[in-house]
Amino acid sequence: MQTSITVSEYCIRFFESKGIRILPGLPGGTILPVYDAMAMSSITHVLARHEQGAGFIAQGIARTTGEVTPFLISSGPGVSNAITAVADAFRDSVPILVISGQVPTGLIGTDAFQELDTLSIVGSITKRAYLVTDPNRFPEILEEAFTLCKEGKPGPVWIDLPKDIQNAPIGNFEEKKPIQDEDRDMEFSISADPSRELFNEATELLKNSNKPLLYIGGGAVKSEELIRKISNQFRIPVVSTLMGLGIFSEEDELYLGMMGMHGTAVANEALRDCDLLLAFGVRFDDRATGNLESFCKNAKVIHIDIDKREINKNRKVDLSWNGNLHSFLPAWISNLEANYRNSNKEWLGEIGHLKKTLPQPPNKIHSLVRSIASLTSEDVFVLTDVGQHQMWVAQSYPFRKPNSWITSGGQGTMGFGLPTSIGVALANPNATILCFTGDGSIMMNLQELSTLREWNLNVKIILINNGHLGLVRQQQELFYENRKSGSKFEFQPDFLGLAESFGIESAKIHLNDDFHFFPDWFSKKAPSFLEVIVPEEEGVYPFVPAGKANHEYLLAAETKGKKANLF
Repeated sequence: MQTSITVSEYCIRFFESKGIRILPGLPGGTILPVYDAMAMSSITHVLARHEQGAGFIAQGIARTTGEVTPFLISSGPGVSNAITAVADAFRDSVPILVISGQVPTGLIGTDAFQELDTLSIVGSITKRAYLVTDPNRFPEILEEAFTLCKEGKPGPVWIDLPKDIQNAPIGNFEEKKPIQDEDRDMEFSISADPSRELFNEATELLKNSNKPLLYIGGGAVKSEELIRKISNQFRIPVVSTLMGLGIFSEEDELYLGMMGMHGTAVANEALRDCDLLLAFGVRFDDRATGNLESFCKNAKVIHIDIDKREINKNRKVDLSWNGNLHSFLPAWISNLEANYRNSNKEWLGEIGHLKKTLPQPPNKIHSLVRSIASLTSEDVFVLTDVGQHQMWVAQSYPFRKPNSWITSGGQGTMGFGLPTSIGVALANPNATILCFTGDGSIMMNLQELSTLREWNLNVKIILINNGHLGLVRQQQELFYENRKSGSKFEFQPDFLGLAESFGIESAKIHLNDDFHFFPDWFSKKAPSFLEVIVPEEEGVYPFVPAGKANHEYLLAAETKGKKANLF
């Protein structure tokens, strides 16, 4: 049937057909045709106060639902403001779809008002970026973009829409050209199904190992039940990256905790001593591995990851497969059940001894985080910004289930917490959202307090205030002879007054106060703000200095301005 529909109308109808209910964004002149089409739709728009905020709100929805989540921005500064949120999504494999306005096609390349060469800017932080110049190709591009966001390793895709294209009609819009494989970005493709030979080789490596260790990351979260089965059934201890937290309960005897720069001492010691590393859904990043030449120096490595670019990129491995863990683990478990018998008794005995003898650095923050956790139910999401508070929460919070922990891992973006919490709350209206932030991070996207209050979402903001950029200050004390530069805030606003000016209930305590506070604070289904004053000398430990091996961790600084003690 011959019919006609504009690109903007098609865009909104397409989103409706995909079940999109909530669409964050921030309008401007070059994206107004899409906004006009949305005004006549069933989609609810969430007006962010900054384009970076819009991108992180979309991330919050996508990170908890696993579904492609679009957001809308205008051209020029709208594009440049959104880049940080998109780069963050790219590093942490979050399927968001950016629809940006662009100046009319006749003005492209003329340095028109609010023009940027968007594709040149965003190419390295997206799975693919499109500039639409033919309205009849838009249905095909939109369908392909939506597919690419989730295909293989998830990630962001960007569509740049000139304003005149948005208003242009599409002919035969119901007839979509099929996606051609040769047009796909094969960089993100996965291997064929794993072979019997692969399973046999993996089993043989495990049979010849005396000290196997599971190393799991964010890519293992969707396979959490299978990962736990591997560990518990075959008695293999496990360490986790920052992004893999929540797969194992802290009560699990085989779980050694977070590894890496701020990981547990026992996890990092086990990494030094293991002879086989089962690396599942990880990318061997520097914060996890420390000095790569010293990382698991005497271990053979099996690496399974959905992103083929990560295989042998940072660490050469002995056996690998590029694909989804769900396609590998069930068949390998069957192979192990038939061919592997080992209780790893001696290895687990060594680890048990380490657990009993390795000292734990004292930390008053631990009690604070645990007290807050005790006031929440199972239906809770825990988010952080980036800095000392992020590591304290990662080390101390008793995560009860996968996907309940949401943080900026690969990019480490300050300002992530608040807007992402809004997206999580929008997608999970019955949940409690804990947003741990710092006095540096909260200022990065403070404007989204207005969005939070406008939607009256159940987000509990816990501001850890030590008057500094805490991790910067700590590194200056440890590694720069206590020379301070740019790490202390000489002026701070009245955070409680600021929160209250947005209509958000607020309170303030000191770290040494009684932590059994405000039980009703969590029972109210509304935003609230808690400021916790923390002494500046509180540090994050263990701490692996840059360039050092994971087992060369610091447990405390001897004194300020002096060389830190190595454990």
